Amino acid sequence: MTTPTVSTASAQLADLLGPDAVVAANQLRQYGIGTLTPVAAVRPIDRGGVASAMAWANRTNTAVYPSGGRTQIDLGNPATKPGIALDLTRLNHLVDFQPADLTITAEAGMTIEQLQSLPVPPSAAPLATGTSGPLRSTYGLPRDWLIGISVVDPRGVQTNAGGKVVKNVTGYDLNRLYTGSLGTLAVITEATFKIAPAPAEWSAIVGGFSGLDTTATACQNLQAQHFAPLGLHILNRSAAQRLAALGDIEPADYIAIAIIGGRPSSVQRRQKETVALWKDNAVLMRNLKGDETVALTAALTDLPANPDARPTISVRVNSQPAGLRDILGMELPVATALPPPGVVADVGFGGGRLLWWNDCSDTNAQAIAEALQGIHAAAVASGGSAVVERCPISVKRRLDVWGPLPSSMTVMRRLKAQFDPAGILNPGRFIGGL
Repeated sequence: MTTPTVSTASAQLADLLGPDAVVAANQLRQYGIGTLTPVAAVRPIDRGGVASAMAWANRTNTAVYPSGGRTQIDLGNPATKPGIALDLTRLNHLVDFQPADLTITAEAGMTIEQLQSLPVPPSAAPLATGTSGPLRSTYGLPRDWLIGISVVDPRGVQTNAGGKVVKNVTGYDLNRLYTGSLGTLAVITEATFKIAPAPAEWSAIVGGFSGLDTTATACQNLQAQHFAPLGLHILNRSAAQRLAALGDIEPADYIAIAIIGGRPSSVQRRQKETVALWKDNAVLMRNLKGDETVALTAALTDLPANPDARPTISVRVNSQPAGLRDILGMELPVATALPPPGVVADVGFGGGRLLWWNDCSDTNAQAIAEALQGIHAAAVASGGSAVVERCPISVKRRLDVWGPLPSSMTVMRRLKAQFDPAGILNPGRFIGGL
């Protein structure tokens, strides 16, 4: 069956969802996936609208590309089939909040900023992409707090998994299946999280160090203490210069950021002990309080997706904490194809990001693709993995951004065939072209 034209798709979807839910044809470019411009874009106001749009796509064999805030829209391989964009930002309601039970339910389009006005953790937005924040070494991943989920499948059928109570062990754990699947199995419309009280006070110790070994040793020593911070990160000079909240970083080669939270007395004690541990080796030391720490943590979270200084290339490297030095030193193998990257490494959780802000032309796309494939191979050789989160489309066409196929690929293909037999959800964009 041929994909409907722009006028046909928009007219049919307007009949289903109402004209206000269909984006004007002259605005479709802003919903593009790489070089692909959708034949239509819809903005449903509720789960029923999502279900109607999916049922229409199933009947017409039209691909669907779901998105929320579009901060991760570059993640994934090039789209392989024309289709419609499914904008979930109008699903932005707080469904249920039970502070006594430590649970919250939010629609998938609710932004982190909206939820941060409440005493609750971030929203369901990172679920489909499997992303996480700078405090994951203490709090884990979003999926670790997820206890219930609502989705719409490719046929337009609404289903639920899990529940709204913390002690929930009934049935298959579909929560984890949908999390990180890039919307290739179903569209997440609602999520329920368990929550925890936020720290009463925040602080951060920023230490500057000379040399990789000195920095890594200082941070690993801190991580081993009973007063270890909630989050601990190392940035090289290139990455640190992109964080205005840090100010002047001279003369440090590397910056370590220890994020501390808790009761005021506990925070003060951890500050003193951290400074005492670092002071003999640090070339600079700063103590940030309250709002300064919150702003720095937000800037660290947004670094790979900052619209004001978005990197040309972003690679997320996953490894065990013991592989920290390998991540920080991974600039060496790719120096011939790319300049040294900005590096952000998570000391407690392991892994990190390699970031390039330089211009990339089509003339060196093959060399860059080969360099990124080298990073994939190096990560796998060290027992980890790497995902190219963002790169020019000319580079993306020359590699699988997810890296070598995992041993579980056969199972993944079976799951895709079971959940999305027509292959209309984000076709081609996930691992192995799923």
